[in-house]
Amino acid sequence: MDIRKPNKDDVKGLINLSKKFANEYEWAKEIPIGKIIDIKEAKKWLFGNNVYKVLVAEEEYIVGYVGIKEYEDSYEASILVDSDYRGEGIGKSLTNKIFKMIPEEIEVEAWVADFNKLSLKVTPRIGFDYKKKFLEKDFIPGREFYVYIFTRKGEKNML
Repeated sequence: MDIRKPNKDDVKGLINLSKKFANEYEWAKEIPIGKIIDIKEAKKWLFGNNVYKVLVAEEEYIVGYVGIKEYEDSYEASILVDSDYRGEGIGKSLTNKIFKMIPEEIEVEAWVADFNKLSLKVTPRIGFDYKKKFLEKDFIPGREFYVYIFTRKGEKNML
């Protein structure tokens, strides 16, 4: 398996990965990583202005993605692994590798909705610590749910 920075040829691979995810879970079409359905959107996730770091895992095609996006005063992680490859350590490998590229003073958040049971279980296993939760009432019209926030600090020593 090759874990690397993305290139322009990975755009279609990310679209396929996102579409597969969105088709596997009814709720996945309602969250941002499940809405990568066209070239423009995929380019934003791979190369957009607020993308801080991105890595992809490739076999014959893209089987994993980890992206860290930078917002005004925070960083947020998105992680996606092809369901045919889950349980093989791809998410953990991607996450460990990307956090070695992030300075240790940067704290990255992973926001996980309560209906995403798999991510609630996996996020602590890949090095994130639970921080807090809050009730979300507006993100999905007509649906209230808890969002769990996990954090992990970068590991790159800048000295």
